[in-house]
Amino acid sequence: MNNSNVHTPSNIATITYPSKSETGMEPENIDNWIFVNHDIYGTRNSNQTEIGKSNIENLEVKWRLNNPFEIQEPPIIVGNTGYFQDYVGNIVSFDTSNGNINWKLETEGGPTMGLYYSNGAIYATVGTDAKIISINATNGEVIWESERLGDTSLGYVINSPPLLWQDYVLAGSGGSGLPPGEGYVRGNITALNSTNGDIIWNIETTTGEWVEVGKNPPNGGATAWSGGSIDPDTGTAFIPLGSASPNFNASTRMTPNLYSNHMAAVDIPSGKIKWATPFIAHGTVLDVDVPDTHDWDTSWGSSISNVKFDNGTVKKIVIGHDKAGNLIAMDALSGDEIWWTTLGNQIGTDKIPMPEGTGMIWSYGVYNYHAIDNDTIYLTATNRGLNFFTDGISGHKEAPDDSIEQGLVNGTIYAIELKNGNIKWKIDTEYPPRVSPLISNGVLYTGYIEFGNNERNGIVLAMDKETGEDLWHYNVNAAISPVGGSIGNGMLFIPTEKVNQVDNDEEEEEDGEEIGGSIVAFGLRE
Repeated sequence: MNNSNVHTPSNIATITYPSKSETGMEPENIDNWIFVNHDIYGTRNSNQTEIGKSNIENLEVKWRLNNPFEIQEPPIIVGNTGYFQDYVGNIVSFDTSNGNINWKLETEGGPTMGLYYSNGAIYATVGTDAKIISINATNGEVIWESERLGDTSLGYVINSPPLLWQDYVLAGSGGSGLPPGEGYVRGNITALNSTNGDIIWNIETTTGEWVEVGKNPPNGGATAWSGGSIDPDTGTAFIPLGSASPNFNASTRMTPNLYSNHMAAVDIPSGKIKWATPFIAHGTVLDVDVPDTHDWDTSWGSSISNVKFDNGTVKKIVIGHDKAGNLIAMDALSGDEIWWTTLGNQIGTDKIPMPEGTGMIWSYGVYNYHAIDNDTIYLTATNRGLNFFTDGISGHKEAPDDSIEQGLVNGTIYAIELKNGNIKWKIDTEYPPRVSPLISNGVLYTGYIEFGNNERNGIVLAMDKETGEDLWHYNVNAAISPVGGSIGNGMLFIPTEKVNQVDNDEEEEEDGEEIGGSIVAFGLRE
């Protein structure tokens, strides 16, 4: 540990570069949550000490902020102020003591994946406008707005959470193209000047014969839609890249699909890819003869931390995962695999989509961010069943009846050793645990989505991080959003999708406005 009780992931090295932007690990941020994954390292690990194992049973709902639209991401917390961006792109500032709204900025540019706070400014993406904006955190006024970073008429969007390092703001592209599932959108990552929004560099994340001009239809994908982490010592961003498209038919892209389904290390000052480690390619983790035809996306961020191995050596490692359940630890300097494992019971993942389908394929995919605490990774993997079909150029997928979207059925909460990938403990869940975990003061917070009877209930779980013991749980009467919760200023904040019911008269819908989502705020009983 460094001084001032600041948790630095696995004693990561002292920062070499001077940093204008905040990392989230500063002493003044001990009770804050400034990024979707708490900090620049992607740990989802808060240093707050007010809520812990000794008093977790005293958590109670303090207030609920209802919103017309789904809230997919956790609010970022700075002192007694919270900020979130809802599913259609509106950015809202609220008072953490009572949930009252301070200001609201309508951007109409969702969905997005989260915000970043640094030095009095909020940085956000405006998805369907393909822009990045900087906002005055005090009053919600726009400081600057970037130019459009891609062709929105083709389905190009910017919906990844921004990343900040020194004077750089990074964000990645999303979008599957028009028509859906075809390769009209090619992935890229853009760096802007944090002071004025000017473009510093833009790199394409597709390269090679498979995306040469003249392909009909064009191939694309490899988008950077889920964000990543940064090593401020070296100025390197670790960005997972999604699958290639057309999604379910690889006949037009049989040569190497670089850099789809890779973890890419980007040198921020130069805008160059330093290394890229494939997850799904011939001879790698999931050995396939045909490029990905199942939309197995390497996605949902990354983390960077120092790990001490049994022989006494210490290395910085990057953790990444994909929707096929592959979890890989990579050397941060080279991208070499240190260890990898495939979670759960994979059935039929080698079957290629056909017009008549593959039959049901089952995989334990990772559909949310993970958390890191010293020597342990905490993540949830969800069991998914899908039948994959080709339809001409692309295709479609069909889920079993007893599932929710994307064929999600049930799953497992894992605690895994960082040094070797061994499972420390795991807890199976009857329902999909598609909730990004967070760690704070000895407690693991996550949850699952209980579905049935045309209703979805989100069960918040607080567990002993060492054993997985259930310490406290609560039904928030709405599906918890997969991006997960945040904790700060002595409170736990849970974002939700559509609310099933109101709990008391104070939550009555106003003026007949439908409640499309909410923030549920928990604090300790006084």
